[in-house]
Amino acid sequence: MRYRYGLEIFARAEDLGADMLAQLATHRRPSLPALTELCDVCTHARALDQHQRPEMFGAIPRSATRRLHTAPADHGRATGRSCIVDQAELRWRIRRDLTSLVVENALAGNGITREAERHLVPWLKLACETLDSPMSIDGLEDVDAQWRERRRPYMLAAADRADVIIVDPIPRQRATLWWKLVHGDELPPPL
Repeated sequence: MRYRYGLEIFARAEDLGADMLAQLATHRRPSLPALTELCDVCTHARALDQHQRPEMFGAIPRSATRRLHTAPADHGRATGRSCIVDQAELRWRIRRDLTSLVVENALAGNGITREAERHLVPWLKLACETLDSPMSIDGLEDVDAQWRERRRPYMLAAADRADVIIVDPIPRQRATLWWKLVHGDELPPPL
């Protein structure tokens, strides 16, 4: 697919498949983890291709229907979602991605979630550790840019969650016991 149609999302699957064929040509049996990884990579590449080119699969692109309902100044962002975040909320959003990936893979893991757990989860853990200490706005913007780029192939449902504007710390209300029981570790609203 990569050589015939120029689809780079299938590159890793083709490389793993070529390695598998080379093993079979020398009469060696591929290991079960290698077979599982090949299946996961193929599933992930197909899902990503379907998300990037929905018209090839008979679906109407969401951007075409979204243009009818949104104003031109909206830039395709979901309405009602705050895109201005400070370091605490950025850390919370990254931890939420991490938790949702780990839980989803534990409950009903498929090829996409297993691929995300192999490649995205280690980076998310490192980013959470990095965000535990104070950082400058430039450092936070670098973390956000990496997060946006790394999550794009795996987090297809909420693609705009990482599209944020970093600001100085926002003063927030103190989380009450009721807030913690109802909302968990979600940040309380600004003052």
